[in-house]
Amino acid sequence: MTAEAQPKQPNADLASATTSTGWASGALVTAAIVGTVAKVAGVVVAPALRGTASQKTIELVDTVTAALAYTLTGLLVALLCAGSFELARTRRIGVGARSAVVGLSGLVVALASPAVVVHLNVVAALSLAVVTSLVALVAGIVALRGTHTRAVGTVLTLLTGAGLMRPFAWEAATVGGERASLSIFEFGVVLACVAVIVQGLAMLLSATWLATRSMWRGRVLTNVAVILAFGVTYFAGREIDGSPTPLEAGLRAAFGHTTGVQLPNALAAVAAFLMPASMVLAAVALVQKAQPPAVLAALSLALLSAGSFDVPLQALAVVVGAQWLMLAMADDRGMWSSLVRSRAERTEDADQRPGV
Repeated sequence: MTAEAQPKQPNADLASATTSTGWASGALVTAAIVGTVAKVAGVVVAPALRGTASQKTIELVDTVTAALAYTLTGLLVALLCAGSFELARTRRIGVGARSAVVGLSGLVVALASPAVVVHLNVVAALSLAVVTSLVALVAGIVALRGTHTRAVGTVLTLLTGAGLMRPFAWEAATVGGERASLSIFEFGVVLACVAVIVQGLAMLLSATWLATRSMWRGRVLTNVAVILAFGVTYFAGREIDGSPTPLEAGLRAAFGHTTGVQLPNALAAVAAFLMPASMVLAAVALVQKAQPPAVLAALSLALLSAGSFDVPLQALAVVVGAQWLMLAMADDRGMWSSLVRSRAERTEDADQRPGV
């Protein structure tokens, strides 16, 4: 009996050393879908209806938007708790990184919880942004180890810079304006400009990576998403004679001033473009097939955060994406299934090309 049990020990150790994200794939994709719908409803639809629709319609949309936000909050907190549990038991990730992410994730929940009933004050919002940035940074660095998570890990690392600089830029610009200090105000503007540039690089990398996943779901849908974002930005920022249409007024309210700091005209246009681009690219990420759902959902949630980690829901979204991206990196089965699906997707694209 002892001799039979001896060979099974290495297999047991290997099973305990690996982790699987497959069981949570449905919940992760559902959270990303709800997050995309909630952001479109709250950022685009609700502002567009104010001043143009009836009061009853506005109240109905506000109710639906609030319901989506609370549903998303519940999903994100549940996934965060499950991700913390899985990170605590996996052995494929260093104990220091796991301990830091699990501990800081709990702190993110504690800092974001008061936002359910009241608006966060400046200190709490800045603390939330700093702690969330640390989680995203550690997870992004860990994800660089995996071939199937390296690109998303780079996106997460870039968004960390934007998420850390944006709230401090807003605070510096506010303090500089109140104290009539030009140097402090200009420092805030510089920080805001760098944050937009870093977020733009993350968006560019995301679009490039998605475009190389496949012909139709990747390249075609990514190009459509970018064109759509450009169109929305154009209608939101163009100068016209007379009063704007309800659609243009709504788009201007949603994307006209996204950073809270007065930027140079060129970067202001880029910042306005990045907001709709993040939403449409988050949706494109969810329809890919060649990657594990945990990786795609992590990218979608990171894009929905838009590098604004001082917003509680967006902070929770990027933390959940960071946790499960780490777990996806440690999932060998997910890596091999990703390679198999990528090869099958390339073969299918080659068969569909004319003349092949």
